[in-house]
Amino acid sequence: MSTSNMQSIQHSNYSDIYHLLYDNEKLSKQDIADTLGLSLPTVSSNLQKLTARHLIVKNGQLKSLIGRRATAYAIDPNVSLSVGVEIFRTYATMTVLNLRNEVLALHTTNLPFANDDQYAQALCQQLLAFLRNKGFSLTQISGVGIGIQGLISNDGTTILYGKILDCTGMQADNFGQYLPFPVTFYHDADCVAVAEYANKPTDGIFLSISEHIGTAIIINGRVFKSPSGRSGTMEHITLNSADGPVCYCGRRGCIETYCSVSSLLQPNEDLGTFFADLHQHDDQVEARFETYLDYLSEAIYNLHMFVDLPIVIAGELTKYLSESHVTALKQRLKKLSVFPETSGYLQRGSVVDHAVAIGAAIPAIQNQLQNI
Repeated sequence: MSTSNMQSIQHSNYSDIYHLLYDNEKLSKQDIADTLGLSLPTVSSNLQKLTARHLIVKNGQLKSLIGRRATAYAIDPNVSLSVGVEIFRTYATMTVLNLRNEVLALHTTNLPFANDDQYAQALCQQLLAFLRNKGFSLTQISGVGIGIQGLISNDGTTILYGKILDCTGMQADNFGQYLPFPVTFYHDADCVAVAEYANKPTDGIFLSISEHIGTAIIINGRVFKSPSGRSGTMEHITLNSADGPVCYCGRRGCIETYCSVSSLLQPNEDLGTFFADLHQHDDQVEARFETYLDYLSEAIYNLHMFVDLPIVIAGELTKYLSESHVTALKQRLKKLSVFPETSGYLQRGSVVDHAVAIGAAIPAIQNQLQNI
């Protein structure tokens, strides 16, 4: 056997053992050997290497009915961390995730957005202070993902179109110059989809409903992207292009204008207040919500006709959307359907808080894991 083949096998064993431990809470040497079909000396040698690199730790002992209890091994999920940032007009939220996508820390800063160097520097200074205050070492951080309302180049370096925040042309390097780790931009809707997928792996259309609407498609576990960066912008499909409400994109009657949180709420109203009034059976609020569900079901059905995949309602709305509301939507969809349908293609997401920040942090974690 050639030296290169031997090295490849050794690396494969090393990687296989780590990822087996990643998929399990903890295992003994014998468990690993039996599962992977490796000898105990091979397992021991690789466990020593993984321990020396602080990727795994000894984690107590496993229960045994006979004989000595075996030493348990587990990954150290905090050996490498990732930062996710969600940027909005008046504030930004940053979060730290470990290798198991667990949120270790969260911080929101009231920092008004501006497409200039002063904003980038201020945000980075607050990010570094946040990390120091929480006791994280900068050497632990593998990267920073920034989720923002805009279309992003496929390499994550440039905002190609950012009408909502007027951020077209902004570069990830605007932030990277102030940080000791790489910075990557992500479309906020893609971040929400990634966060939902990490929590429950499901290919589909992810309809992120917050102040604005964003859509993303995940196929075979990957966000679908096009060279132009416009893939998944289904929120600008129109329900009434002739005399519908004017969208921020300049057209009339986009799904955005009928199904976003902004379209549901009145001035100075928030979702918490709206749903509190809904639960009190306020007649005007109930009527407004019924109309909203009518439009939302029309939008969902149109999307389902384009791409026959599950549709996941995600974003801020999921924090308030009950199972009875989902049932009401499903009843509307059943009436709209002209083809035989499988039940259950509509699902409710489960990441109810800071999905953009969480989803922005996950790609750096995935890259770390793929390189082990």
